[in-house]
Amino acid sequence: MDPIRLPDTLAELITKHARADWRKRIKESCITHHFAAGEVIFEEGTPADQLYIVRKGKAKVFSTFGPGSARILRFARDGQVLGHRGIGEDFTYTVSATALEDSTVDAVPMPLFLDALKANPALGFHFMLFLAEELRSSEAQAKAMLNLSVEQRVAKALLATARCFGYDKDDRTLLAFTPSRHDLADYAGATYESTIRALTVLQRRKLTKAVGRELRLLDAKGLEALLTGGRTSRPLRN
Repeated sequence: MDPIRLPDTLAELITKHARADWRKRIKESCITHHFAAGEVIFEEGTPADQLYIVRKGKAKVFSTFGPGSARILRFARDGQVLGHRGIGEDFTYTVSATALEDSTVDAVPMPLFLDALKANPALGFHFMLFLAEELRSSEAQAKAMLNLSVEQRVAKALLATARCFGYDKDDRTLLAFTPSRHDLADYAGATYESTIRALTVLQRRKLTKAVGRELRLLDAKGLEALLTGGRTSRPLRN
């Protein structure tokens, strides 16, 4: 079976696979919200009555495991969807989302989006593929937490950042957006202290370089190789 190219954003998916009348209905029903950096977009455990599309900005999606304990599942950028994990039997958000910078986000009423899926088979089919791919990614990330060292998990967090946000247009090694060290730790499932040590190791190996709070990925292929090469000989502790 030939591979199917999955749209990178929900905005692209709607544009390509929804009929013109439904694209118009979705656009007209959107309510635009503005979130300041650090502001909560939606919270875990609350009713999932809206589906969110980042119009302009950046966000993180995370789950909490107790006071002061969070795990970032993914980052989101322009056009990408937030809140779709709330689709299910009880329509409750199973994760939270917070703006990483001042962001503009469109909210689509969940009932309308579900009607759009029913009325547009191609949209429903490709949205199903999108959910399946995200589930596979989540499972791979869960396995990584068990099998990778902290150093490798931090490398994985950096590569995920690069895939989501890309690089500076004038510097092909500088991340276009560098998450805080605490967010990198939450993505890697590690403590802040061990994440700092891992970043020091990666810089010593000339894979990355810190420029103030920003980070350069000097050797992205080297970071990928670190992930596929098994555990490091000197794994760091959580």
